[in-house]
Amino acid sequence: MILEIARPEHSWELKQFFGQFTMGELIELKIDRHDDFFLPYDIQSDQHVTYTLRDPKDKKLQGVATFVIQNMWLGGRLQTVAIGRDLRINNNRGAILAWGQHFQPVLDEIRKAYDVDHFFSVLNVSDAKVLNTFIRPRNTKRPWPRYHLFRRFNIVSLHGTLPGARNPLPRLRIKKVDETLEEALLYYILQKKKDRDLSAIYDRSSTENWIARWQGLNLKDFYVAVDANQNIIGCVAPWSAAQVQEYIPYQYNQVAHNFRQFLKFGKWLGWTRTLTKPVHRLKQEAPLNFRYLTGLLADNEDIFESLLWRVYNEIHPHEFLVYLQMRNDLHMRAPKGWVSTKLPYGLYCLLKTDQSLPDFLHPSNDRVCDWEPFYV
Repeated sequence: MILEIARPEHSWELKQFFGQFTMGELIELKIDRHDDFFLPYDIQSDQHVTYTLRDPKDKKLQGVATFVIQNMWLGGRLQTVAIGRDLRINNNRGAILAWGQHFQPVLDEIRKAYDVDHFFSVLNVSDAKVLNTFIRPRNTKRPWPRYHLFRRFNIVSLHGTLPGARNPLPRLRIKKVDETLEEALLYYILQKKKDRDLSAIYDRSSTENWIARWQGLNLKDFYVAVDANQNIIGCVAPWSAAQVQEYIPYQYNQVAHNFRQFLKFGKWLGWTRTLTKPVHRLKQEAPLNFRYLTGLLADNEDIFESLLWRVYNEIHPHEFLVYLQMRNDLHMRAPKGWVSTKLPYGLYCLLKTDQSLPDFLHPSNDRVCDWEPFYV
């Protein structure tokens, strides 16, 4: 197999190859990227590199993997981090073995080229196949890095509310950001995120850069909660990824199918918003309709839930909400009374077999980690 670095002119070919794969157990999903294969990585960072595996005979793609390089706050200081994303390898022995042989040399090449301090990757911890491939013990002679769990988190989806559910702070003032609140919002986001591990926000410039990267999002799209003294005590920006990529359900397993039927019944009663029908039923591709809760921050759980109520009631009535909850961030758990689901993930640090554990992996480090659901 030939290992190459992808270039912008390969975008269409990469999109076609990427679109052949489905992911997930409860819902078998396909990710459909639109105009630019590399756009999701541009949203995260200016620096990223995509590697491809090609068959030496017919030059067809057999695998693709991307690494996003960012300066992030980690272990009490600013470090350069590379995040592995979107690994797709054809299910044949040659491609799998070739990627196994190239994996560690690729990490070494990225470390040298970008002066990377640490590597991270996100894994679905409910997928036994993923865990068997990357985490479970294997032949020590295999050139494969060790995966060390750094943080666990859930991707939470909110589909509606049950009868009796109430906004905990119905009189809390929540409004869209205007010119008078822009500076205060930037300051609030910076203060909330600057000390979190793996935060790309550590000063005023990085805060502005982080907001500018989101396709079609600006400060005026944020909702803020303010107290009696006009101090910001919570914020969120509902963002749709539809202009970048769409998530198309191909099939639901029995558990997910039953949940989808419950949502249909709940919609008839005015409680919930539904999932789209799978491809095998519609005979066409219909993406899921949802909004990511980007930049979701709140001083306590009641403010957090009040923001959910406001956003949920103002987005399109066919859309549901998706956000990320770190396991050690307890006030971001899905509120009682909401119809919700959660998918468990793990954020792993990749180390060489002879590399010692960095201090930030010590169990005493319980700082909340900064991560966005779109980065998964």
